[in-house]
Amino acid sequence: MFRFDTGVVVISDPELIQRVLARTNSDSVPNANPLDGGRFPTPEQTRRWMRARRLALPIFRPATLPSRLPAVRQALADDLNALDGVLFDPSERAWAICVRALLPLYVPGPAPELVTALLGSFDASLRAGEAAVRVPSWMPSRLRRRVRAADQRVRDEIGPMLAPGRAEHGDDRPGTLLEHILAQPEPAPRDIAMGAIGFTFLGAIGTMGAVWCWLLYCLAAHPAAAERVRSEVTAATADEIARHPEQALPYTHAFVHEVLRVYPPAWLLGRDAITGLDLGGFEVPAGTAVMFSPYLLHHDPRWWDAPDRFDPERWLKAKPPHAPNAYLPFASGPRGCLGTHLGIAVLVLTAAHVAAHQRLEVPGLDQITPHFGPSTLTPRGMTCRLVGTS
Repeated sequence: MFRFDTGVVVISDPELIQRVLARTNSDSVPNANPLDGGRFPTPEQTRRWMRARRLALPIFRPATLPSRLPAVRQALADDLNALDGVLFDPSERAWAICVRALLPLYVPGPAPELVTALLGSFDASLRAGEAAVRVPSWMPSRLRRRVRAADQRVRDEIGPMLAPGRAEHGDDRPGTLLEHILAQPEPAPRDIAMGAIGFTFLGAIGTMGAVWCWLLYCLAAHPAAAERVRSEVTAATADEIARHPEQALPYTHAFVHEVLRVYPPAWLLGRDAITGLDLGGFEVPAGTAVMFSPYLLHHDPRWWDAPDRFDPERWLKAKPPHAPNAYLPFASGPRGCLGTHLGIAVLVLTAAHVAAHQRLEVPGLDQITPHFGPSTLTPRGMTCRLVGTS
C-alpha cells in the first residue's frame, strides 16, 4: 500500500483488495460521482440501489441462463453477420452489440427506442467520465445536464413498460426481467423497478463492451489459440453451445478468461472510505479514496506464473492459476458485477460464432495499443473486418 496523493491510497495486495470489496456499503462506497460534487451516496440511496439489484438478481442466476442463452446467441449472430465485409472499429460497435445481446433478458420484443436511449445514456456518462472534472452540486454544468437528460430518456422508455398488465408472460419462452418485476406480489416502487432495468443494464454494457473489443483482438493476435477455438466449436452441437457454452467449449471458456486476465475491462477500481479502515496495519481515515488496479493485479508475478504470456491453458489445470483473490475482471463483493456469468457467456458465444463462421482480419495488428481510459481499458487504433466463411 502507498499514498498516491492527499486523500488517495493505492493497494496491491489481493487480500486487502478483497477485504475492501467485501465490506463495500459498510466501510466504503463506490467512488463518488464528480458531477455530484464528489458527494458520497447517502445510506438511503445505497439501500435503494441494493434493493434494485436484488430485484434483478433472479434473472441472472447461473441456473436460469441455459433457457435464456439461445436468444442471446441469436442476437449476437445477427449483429456479427450484419458486419460481413465491413471494416469497422470494434469500440464503435461493441456497446450496441452488447445492448442488443442482453435485451432478450430484460424486455420482451425488440424495443429499439430503449436501445437508443440506453446507448445515449452510456455515451453521455462515458464522455462525462473522460472529462474527469469535479463539479460542485450547486454549479451549472453542461455535462451534468447531458447526463441527466440522457438518463431521463431511459426512464421515459421504461416507465410505460411498467404499467400493470403491460408484459404478461403467457408463452413458452423464459420470462424477462420486466415480466419478473410486474409479477411481484408486492409492486416494487417505481424508482426501484427502473433502477433494476435501466441502471443494471448500463452497468453491464460498459465492461462487457470493452472486453468484447479485446476478444476480437486476441482472436487475431493468437491464431493458434483461435484455431483451437474453431476446432472445438465445430465438434460441438449448436444446442450444446447455445445452452451450456461453458461445458460444451472448455477451451473457448479458458480463452475468454485469459482475455479477461490480460485485458480486464475495468482496469482501475476504487472505494471511498466512509469510516476509518485498518489496511495491513495502516490506518486509513474516513474520506480517503482507496484505489486498486485489476490490470496490475493480473500482471503481477507474485500472484501469477508467467503473467506476461497469453496462455489459455493455465485455466484448464486442476488448481486455480493464481493466488487467492488475485483475479478480478468484474470486481466482487456486494457491488460486484451482477451479470458476471452472463457476460462470460456472451464472450464465449461471440468467440464461437466468429471462429466457426467468419474470418477475422485485423490490419496493423502490431500498431494497436491499450488505451487506459477513466472507466475502461480498450484497444486504441484497432479496425477489423469479419468475412463470412459459411
